[in-house]
Amino acid sequence: MPRFLLIVDKISLVLAVLAGALLLILITDMIYEVVSRRAFSAPTLWAYDIAYMANGMGFLFAAGYTLRKNGHIRIDFLSTRLPLRCQDWINVAVYIFLILPAFSFFIIGAYNECLEAFVTDKLDPASPWKPLLWPLYAGLLIGFVGLLLQSIAECLRHLRGALGFACSPLAPAEEISEANDHA
Repeated sequence: MPRFLLIVDKISLVLAVLAGALLLILITDMIYEVVSRRAFSAPTLWAYDIAYMANGMGFLFAAGYTLRKNGHIRIDFLSTRLPLRCQDWINVAVYIFLILPAFSFFIIGAYNECLEAFVTDKLDPASPWKPLLWPLYAGLLIGFVGLLLQSIAECLRHLRGALGFACSPLAPAEEISEANDHA
């Protein structure tokens, strides 16, 4: 199981690096559009489309890495008063009954949209540039799959913590490093 967790963490890291590249594309796109529009009075047809596609894919590509680093906002003002094992069991239940099914539905939807857009060469009807939509849907599908894999990994980490096989992912960093030093 640790090997699976390591592989998923590496996938999330690769997707996070790609998210960083998409952020650079987004910044470059916006700078180009502003200079083109303001300095040369020549707005582009494509800048908005590149921006929303890069932003959407980048957001999802970084979501799994953010989950791994426990960077998502948590509404846990009640559960933090409970012992770590109890918190882990709550997290396992939330992952199994809410998060994993929801992401599974998102993946099915993204797959269906991607396939339909690819087969029909679907274009963005709201854009004057009319870009193909399947690359966006493929990126969203990849992001959702990465997030689902990281969610499974985090669920397993919480399960291991709840069963006492490993430190809780919610434990303070110094406790985790001490446990790793003794292992």
